[in-house]
Amino acid sequence: MSNKLSDDFGLIDGQTYVIGRGGSVYIENYIYVNSPSVSRRHAAIKIKNGRIHLRDLDSTNGTYLIDNDGLVSFKEGYVSPSQPIAIGDVKCTINSLLTKARVYSASENTTSNLEETKLIPPINKTQKCKS
Repeated sequence: MSNKLSDDFGLIDGQTYVIGRGGSVYIENYIYVNSPSVSRRHAAIKIKNGRIHLRDLDSTNGTYLIDNDGLVSFKEGYVSPSQPIAIGDVKCTINSLLTKARVYSASENTTSNLEETKLIPPINKTQKCKS
């Protein structure tokens, strides 16, 4: 089933993308965020019938929606692509995370070296994510 979000980001409807700081091992469908405040498996994004579902995976430092520069604790629910969030101490938008997932999808199978092609460039905690 094709929908705008799947088309815009090249993601598979129904596929779960885990957000976390990762480790030394490649994990498929993983969005890497480079910050010690982010858990290895911090949160998950899933596109369900053209809508974005975000879920905190019982992370240590939490997942938050940013509302008028305030943080609102968030466990699970649907969010818009432009929604600003905080994952640990990293502030970004859902859109920027989905863009990182698209970069992963586009880089898949471009070379035989999995270590170089399948790792998404980490989000640096000193810089805000760009949407």
